[in-house]
This record gives sequence, C-alpha cells and structure tokens, in this order.
Amino acid sequence: MHYKNKNLLNMIDKNILFFRKNIFLNKFLRLNMPVISMIKKEFIEIKRTRLIILLIIAPIIQVIIFGYVATTDIKNVKTIICDRDNSALSRKLTDKFLQSEYFKVVSYTRNEKDIDKFITGNKAVIGIYIPEKFSGNIKKTKRVPVQIIIDGSDSNMSTISLNRAVMIINAFSEDCFNEKMGIIKKVIGGLPSVIMEERVWYNPELKSSNTMVPGVVGLILTIITLAITAVAIVREKENGNIEQIVVTPIKPAEIIAGKVIPYILIAVLDIILITLASILVFKINFEGSFTLLVSLSFFMIFANLGIGIYISTISVTQQQALLSSIFFAVPNILLSGFLFPIKNMPEILQILTYLIPMRYYMVILRGIFLKGLSFMELLPQTTALFIIGVIIFILAIKQFRKTIE
Repeated sequence: MHYKNKNLLNMIDKNILFFRKNIFLNKFLRLNMPVISMIKKEFIEIKRTRLIILLIIAPIIQVIIFGYVATTDIKNVKTIICDRDNSALSRKLTDKFLQSEYFKVVSYTRNEKDIDKFITGNKAVIGIYIPEKFSGNIKKTKRVPVQIIIDGSDSNMSTISLNRAVMIINAFSEDCFNEKMGIIKKVIGGLPSVIMEERVWYNPELKSSNTMVPGVVGLILTIITLAITAVAIVREKENGNIEQIVVTPIKPAEIIAGKVIPYILIAVLDIILITLASILVFKINFEGSFTLLVSLSFFMIFANLGIGIYISTISVTQQQALLSSIFFAVPNILLSGFLFPIKNMPEILQILTYLIPMRYYMVILRGIFLKGLSFMELLPQTTALFIIGVIIFILAIKQFRKTIE
C-alpha cells in the first residue's frame, strides 16, 4: 500500500510540474505571440517571393566567384623575349621565364621592335630585352643591364608581374655570382655568408582564396541584414500593411523583431554554408572555433540591422531603400580591408574606416579562420562592433518610432 501511494505521489508531482511548465510555456507564447506571428508572416512572404532561393544560393555562388575569380594570384602573363645575344647564358635566363608558372612566353625574337608591336597590340603584357654581348660582359665581370618593358594599363597586374620578373633576373644574377664565388673559394677557402630563410605563417602558400573566401561571410551578412531588411520593412510601408499593423496591440519593438529575426536565421545558415564550402571546396584549414565565429557574427548582424532599420525609416519606396542600402554597403565593403589593404589608403580614409563595422568584422573572420584566435584576442574588435551597433540601433529605433507614430 505504501508503494502504491508513493507511485501516486510521484505521478501527482510530475503532473503538477508539467502543468507549471505548461503555464510558463503558455505565458511565454502569449507574451511573444505577436513576434511569432510576425516571423511566420515574414517567412510566408519570403516563400511567396522566392527570396529564400536567392538568400541561400547566392552565397554559394559568391564564394565560388571570390574564391576562383577574385584572386591576386596572377599567372600565365603573356611575355615576349628579345634575345640579341643568343648565347648559352642568355638562353639560361630565358629558360627561367619559360619554367615559371607566372609567365607565358608567346614570342621569342631578336628584333627589339617586336616588343613594341606585341605590347601595343595587346599580344603581350611584358617584354624582356637581353642586349648583345650579354654573355661576354658577364664573363668579364661587367654589369649587364636587362631591360623590362611592361604595359602599365593594368597597374595591379603590371606591379606584380614586374616584381616577379625582377626576382627571376636577380636569381639568375645570384647564380652567376655564386659560380664566381665558387672559383674564388677554391683559391682562398671558405667565405662568410648570410642565408635568408623565409617562413610564412597562417597562409603558407599565400593563396588569395584563403583571405578572400572568409571575407565573403561579411559580404553576405551586409547584403542580407542591411539591404534585404531595409527593403522588407519598406515593403510593408509601401503596401500599406504597416498602418494595419500599427493599429494592432503590437509594439514597435515586436514589429522590428518579427521582421528581422527570419533574416538573422538565414544569415546564420549562410555562415554555416560558406564555412562548409571554404573547408570542402577550397580546402581552407579552419583553425578557430565555429561557435565563436557564429557568436561574434551576431555583433556584426546587430550593427547591420540598425543601419537597415534606419534606412527603412528614411525611405519611401523599395527602390529608394535598395539604393540607400548600396550607398551604405559599398563603402562598408571597400573600406573594410576586404579587397584593398587599409594601410594603402589615404590617411583621411584610414581614419574613416574606424566607423565601418566590417573593418572590425574582417579582423574577426580572418583571425578565427586562419589564426584560430580566441575571444580575448578579438575583444577590441568585438567591443568596437558592440559600441557601433548600440549607437546605430538606438538611433534607428527612435527614428522608426517617429515614423510609425
């Protein structure tokens, strides 16, 4: 009898606990039902407009584009070589260009005028001129000039190609020097020398995809949480739905939450997809914590949402909201260090970058992806993002309330 009573009491306790949980659950749902309803409505709108396809497929396409196309690994540069000496040493120098993956020799000539024709006609980007008596002057230990002529219409390609051509010629010069030094060493013995050993950390192969692909996460978050959010809120105003929502008991904060939460969830899904593509397709070694990446991404999302909401308050039509988003997003991307180094920018723009949320997020992305940095090491960037996000979000909420009141 005692055993049965004990079981009965346990059952009553479980039922009371379940009832209490249900009361809490019902209370929670009752308090958040407007937000949940707005979230459902937004997902229905995303499904109806088939925007979900763009929001999920677009990130994968952009990863492929930036990983394979937007690269600074310039190879197979069309090269013409004019060898006026035609000696064993000049051919040895020519072979260094032939064996390099960065240069593609399209013509080998003895007429220096062909260099002008090829570069002017866009048949070559760089020309190498080896003068007469090249071999004889080297054997006489004289300085021999080798001329490099390059098409400067594409400054980035020209600079990189010029530097690589100089490195090849310097390496050839060093080989000639070492041959002379080998003869001297046989006579006077060993000589002191300094050997340089290079070691590249975090990106040993210097692959541009290792720095480009992580940056796509910031690009996608900017597009989704800034541009799409602004357009989504303005769409409600343009269709007249915002007036109907305002007359309901839903608070402005609940309206905003219901509109932005779906895009936050999609943004997190995109972070997962881009990270998987980085690891599986581009073989990038993800050194850090994925949980930390997602957690710190919320600070970037927070800042972008504030900008998106503010844009929605000053825009009347969806086209205006989209153009305003581009106005904010393009400087955010160009001044962040994603495409161009911040140190190469004018000083006034370097100061301006401190107001750009993506500047700090790029450090977070590359720090977690490539270096495996911890939260404490990324605390300055996280703090800056938080402060910028709070200021922008407060201004956006105030402006949004004024707009709907």
